[in-house]
Amino acid sequence: MTTMYEHVGGEKALRRFAEHFHHTVLDDPLLAPLFRAGSPDHADHLAAFFTEMLGGPARYTGELGGFIALLRAHVGMRITLEMSERFVTLMLASADAVGLPDDDRFRKAFTANVEKAAGFTTKASQDENHPMLQPPYPELGRWQW
Repeated sequence: MTTMYEHVGGEKALRRFAEHFHHTVLDDPLLAPLFRAGSPDHADHLAAFFTEMLGGPARYTGELGGFIALLRAHVGMRITLEMSERFVTLMLASADAVGLPDDDRFRKAFTANVEKAAGFTTKASQDENHPMLQPPYPELGRWQW
């Protein structure tokens, strides 16, 4: 079976997606303060995250710290529900803008997983002692159709 990674066109397509999304959030009044304060390598890290999650090479885990690094990067941001929903909206709009597949099977799975990931980071952003930030650390799981 084709992976979601293969279905989107691989790392090049996901890099375009991540870069588009990153530029979009930097222009968004609600989210820009969070992203301007973040890593200058955000688009690269986001591309690595999506590459791994969709079934490609595992650079996010191998080189960038995996799921716990993702959660720790959001600690203290106090992401609101409105911010989380806007994040998802802009991410899905970026998927459209760069031409990620729009077939029903892919988009349902992609949307559900983006919403789930946004939920994890929103929870982790509230409390430095959140249980997800304590050992045993959760591992990244590949997204499934």
